[in-house]
Amino acid sequence: MNWGDRLFQEPLRHARAARLSHVGIRDEAARMRAQIARTLRRTPEVMVKITNKAASAQGMGAVRRHLRYISRNGRVELEDQNGDRIAGVDALRDLTQAWQLGGWGIPENSTRREVFNVLLSMPAGTDRRAVRDAVRDFAAQEFGDGRAYVFAAHDDEAHPHVHLSVQVRGPDGRRLNPRHEDLQRWRERFAEQLREHGVGANATPRRARGVTQRYPTPAVVHMIARGEVPKYWKPLSADTQRDAGWVAHGGVFAAWREMAYAMARSRVREDRAMAVEMAYFVGGMPIQRDRPVTEWSQSTRREPAETTAREAGDRSGDVEPDVDR
Repeated sequence: MNWGDRLFQEPLRHARAARLSHVGIRDEAARMRAQIARTLRRTPEVMVKITNKAASAQGMGAVRRHLRYISRNGRVELEDQNGDRIAGVDALRDLTQAWQLGGWGIPENSTRREVFNVLLSMPAGTDRRAVRDAVRDFAAQEFGDGRAYVFAAHDDEAHPHVHLSVQVRGPDGRRLNPRHEDLQRWRERFAEQLREHGVGANATPRRARGVTQRYPTPAVVHMIARGEVPKYWKPLSADTQRDAGWVAHGGVFAAWREMAYAMARSRVREDRAMAVEMAYFVGGMPIQRDRPVTEWSQSTRREPAETTAREAGDRSGDVEPDVDR
């Protein structure tokens, strides 16, 4: 649990560890085993992303344009926090007027975000109805304090995804201010709701899986589609960036190593088998491609060929290692 929390949870400063009873430790250990098992099986990862940047246009004008976009100007059905369905141009216009004039109101122009546009998606092949139902339950759990929101499921792409627009101000006037750890919590809750609806889903940080792929922003994607060459975005990272990424994953390797050691010492056969799977999983991480190349020593390069052949012959009779030992 100690090393698993370091691996799967974002580090928090000035936070005291909770005191757990024996039952609590057992339940947390079972939860951690399930998290490790999903990661080793490479269970599909959920994506939760805020699409409207703080520096972009804000206010009711931007909100109105986004609601028209996710509803395809009334052709795609919206669903609000009360479960009411909104379809058609007239219903969409009534919704935008209610958001602009009701509650705390939304000014036509604003210098800060009045609505958070959140994109929740899963890989292609995932049950679309389950994704929509999971978003409904996730939104009710996270924003069900009387805050106004709507969401729309899009079926025009291979991967099922849902656009969720939630007002920044709640009924008490407090504003949402999600941080990096909040987004991770949203991912975990969305994945939990998906599992409740029978869909295998995981929500682990990229660093825990050794993922280093650089994904282009939507603006870069549109530029490439138009045949333009991005000036500042490069698909491959530089050598210095790869070296820095390898060094930054030192804690990740240490956490996986210590968890594998702990599971290897277990009396449970499944735990010991999982320790072996961890070794293969870490060895197959994408970050392993950035492993620094070290030169062999002179003694290694000058080793006689007959010695190497003799050692190979000695090992030819070895048997496969027993996982149970």
